[in-house]
Amino acid sequence: MKLFAIGNGSVSDYLRSNISSLKDKIASYTDEQIMNSDFDEWVEYLTKKYQVEPITFFVNATTRSLHETTIQQYNPWSRMGSAYGEPEYYNLDGYNIDFKIPFAGDSVLLKCQPSTYTFTSYEIVDFQRSTESSYGYITIRLSYTNQEIKSFGEQLEEKIDTAFKNRFKNFEETSGYVNNEVRSYNEQLESTVRQLLNERKNKASDFFSISKALKIPLNLNSSAPNLTPIPLKKPHRANLNEPKQHAPEKQYYIDDADFENIVRIIHICGMALEESARTFNRFNEEELRDYIKGMLTSHYENAVTGETFRRVGKTDIQIQRDDKAAFIAECKVWHGIKLFSDAIDQLFCYATWKDTKLSLIVFNKDNKNFAGIQQQVQNWIKENCKSYKQWNSNIWDCVKYREDTGRDVRLAIALYDVSIKELPSSKKN
Repeated sequence: MKLFAIGNGSVSDYLRSNISSLKDKIASYTDEQIMNSDFDEWVEYLTKKYQVEPITFFVNATTRSLHETTIQQYNPWSRMGSAYGEPEYYNLDGYNIDFKIPFAGDSVLLKCQPSTYTFTSYEIVDFQRSTESSYGYITIRLSYTNQEIKSFGEQLEEKIDTAFKNRFKNFEETSGYVNNEVRSYNEQLESTVRQLLNERKNKASDFFSISKALKIPLNLNSSAPNLTPIPLKKPHRANLNEPKQHAPEKQYYIDDADFENIVRIIHICGMALEESARTFNRFNEEELRDYIKGMLTSHYENAVTGETFRRVGKTDIQIQRDDKAAFIAECKVWHGIKLFSDAIDQLFCYATWKDTKLSLIVFNKDNKNFAGIQQQVQNWIKENCKSYKQWNSNIWDCVKYREDTGRDVRLAIALYDVSIKELPSSKKN
């Protein structure tokens, strides 16, 4: 049989089939399996499962065996025609010397042709696949007539060893080409697994996302206007058996109706700030945040916190239950579009992959051209968000894709003008 043969398929075909199997495997998982287990554990499990082990020959462990045989040797005189009675082949006494070379790695690779190859014949006489508990081996055969063996004389060992090394050198060189492709595949495998898992996680149905999470009970004060408590359901979550079992973690979220109510409350605060700009212009960023936080607290009992440590820093406002945040907001004073964009990045850094309701509240204190700021924000949203709806001149309700989590996030951007307008000279007195 021959190794690295064209008819056995290519290494790249084999590696692509591995990725295809990986895709099918991930697609076969249920929403519960994907959502109820640790994402990084899935990545580690699937990366190890679909990693391809490169070929390693252990030439120093090669064993040799000698067997008597009959060797057919071509008779060039047979071309003169049958009239001369010359046979096409002579049968000569000789020897087969078999070299059994152990190897480790994916046995399929030895039969596939790499993208870089030569037209050398990789003939072997025996092949044993490797397993998890034992090495595989290939057997290369050298054949000599008695006359050739005798002609080597005292150099017999050296001649045989050189002939074997020359033959085996081709196997080593071509397996190196194979391993280069495998190495590239393995280096990219983890990122491929992450991408495919993120895509699968995004395909988890909206029904599962809603029914398998626990809504944060936003207990309203009885005097809070225009808001109604939303009933809650605690769903059952099955344990995940693959890659290993985990006790399902309760996750909290704010649904769209509550999110929109929260943004409306923020907008009421923002309009009050604009109407009393001469008073609130003196407030710093922290004081403006505390004003909005106080208004939210007056509506929702025991849920709103400020300046809370989270992931890589402290977020300004969050609504949480059992230390599980579901709504996060940042308050910033306008200092240009670059710092505005940085504030969005900062907000995303605070949010975990489970947090899908975020808000950035921006106050203009010094810039007299508020319309110009609004246009800059509008342009940024068009360039960086998947979609948006503008509620009014202050609020943009956006959908933005998070590359680090592979999820869409609902982002409310609120912009308010608390700059002090100069009165016309005729009205100053």
